[in-house]
Amino acid sequence: MARPGHPRRTIAAVNRNRPARSLLLAAALLAFALVPGRTAEVTLAGPAPHAVDVVVQRSDGPPIRLQFLVAARDAEEAAAAARRASALLIPGAEIADAVMAQWAPWGWKWEPNEVPVPVAYNPTGAPPGAGPNEVLAGLQTWSSVPGAAFAFRYAGITGSTASILGSGPDGENVISWEPIDCAHGCVLGVTSKESGSHEVDMLLNSNPDAANQAGLSGSLDWRTVILHELGHMAGLEHSCPVPFGPCSPGEMAAVMHYQYRGVLRALAPDDIAGLVALYPAGAPSPAPSPSPQVLVVLEPGWNFLVFPVIDASLLGAMLPCLDAIYVHHQSGWHAWIRGLEPARQEITVTEPGRSYWVLAHGSCATTLDPAAWAVPAP
Repeated sequence: MARPGHPRRTIAAVNRNRPARSLLLAAALLAFALVPGRTAEVTLAGPAPHAVDVVVQRSDGPPIRLQFLVAARDAEEAAAAARRASALLIPGAEIADAVMAQWAPWGWKWEPNEVPVPVAYNPTGAPPGAGPNEVLAGLQTWSSVPGAAFAFRYAGITGSTASILGSGPDGENVISWEPIDCAHGCVLGVTSKESGSHEVDMLLNSNPDAANQAGLSGSLDWRTVILHELGHMAGLEHSCPVPFGPCSPGEMAAVMHYQYRGVLRALAPDDIAGLVALYPAGAPSPAPSPSPQVLVVLEPGWNFLVFPVIDASLLGAMLPCLDAIYVHHQSGWHAWIRGLEPARQEITVTEPGRSYWVLAHGSCATTLDPAAWAVPAP
């Protein structure tokens, strides 16, 4: 299971008593062909994944721990790439240690009054196929896990960058881009976590060569990378030990597996179990958001979602790719079907907390504000 803080062995020890913030890189290499959905295993081509733990001393702040997963030919190249990235991201900082490491604990999870966790996006420098819709889709996926008292909230576009590029935490959870050299080993992204304040940032590599450093035969699917990194922002670790395993089939199929294997846009049972374990639905209810938002992203085919209380026809108007909504009650299946006359629609208003099967003929997304769109519960 994608563990929220379960200790694991390390390849080399790092001083864990230093005040530090952990930065976890979660995007890795493919061990599967790059085609939509889950695919058959193939021989790994190109570089191999290496986890590198780097302790950095800032001139104007406490030490920082950066944990990278780097596409590299060997451990020495991975360590060198992590050092170069650290020097680029934190100019003038002194690198105190760089060792091969497997895992670093988060140390805390989001409190109920911090949920839904706001995440803002800075699109500056983003490559094609990595726009706000990819962020919205990932936020929606992790916010729709049945049995988990966890959700993200999209905080919109921001001009801020991940605080690793600044002097420290700025109070905003940000996803942003920065070019990082890929000539000798390639970092795909870093997810940072502050130890002294509840703030998590994601920094992704905008270097066009990043997609070509993992033996890929096509373009890197940034939506898959962002979905994985958002799992770390929620508090999950990798689904099985890096890099030795052994990994169970369920752990290897998870979005939170440490290797990038191609397009994975839906959570596996292991991912769901991890989030439910960290944020069980029986936990204290989170405080209401002052401006609640519900992110709805549909993919072609079947989607399994939880909606706020909202008129089904309004959902259809806001989501043009939506064909039908289905829900099962004790009396059987009920539906809202596009084009069916209102008198024959069995679903008129969605129910709070209930999961629905949604059929879509394409991709589309919208952000719902319950304060503006909700209707009285039936």
